[in-house]
Amino acid sequence: MGFIISIVLSLIVLILYIFSYHKMFALTFDEDFAKSTGINVEFYNIIIAILCSLTIVLGMRMMGALLISSLTIFPCLTSMYFCKDFKHVVISSAILSSICFIVGLSISYLYAAPTGASIVIVNLVVLCITQLIHYVTTKS
Repeated sequence: MGFIISIVLSLIVLILYIFSYHKMFALTFDEDFAKSTGINVEFYNIIIAILCSLTIVLGMRMMGALLISSLTIFPCLTSMYFCKDFKHVVISSAILSSICFIVGLSISYLYAAPTGASIVIVNLVVLCITQLIHYVTTKS
């Protein structure tokens, strides 16, 4: 049942993102600007809060608090080092999250390690490598 709920929630989030990308971007980038352009800021804030809450609660029930925070925070931080555009950050963080999930799952299977911890470590290693690369390239 949790799998079906997560699929439905994923579809709702994707549809909302596709159809109201510009409004979501304006709202997350500058709320005052969004309000001045006529966007119903309160409505979209409530929608974003509800969808984030549902995603986190469902993820915590299915995977655990550590894993869901790793899958939602680390890929976004990592993507923000290389992508300066909101759309590219969202897309690359989704791709990066999926890749880290698959790599962590594979490592867990190969070495009989805990799945959640393996995925978190892969996300953390990718973030640290990204920070190191960013530091080295900006110092030069």
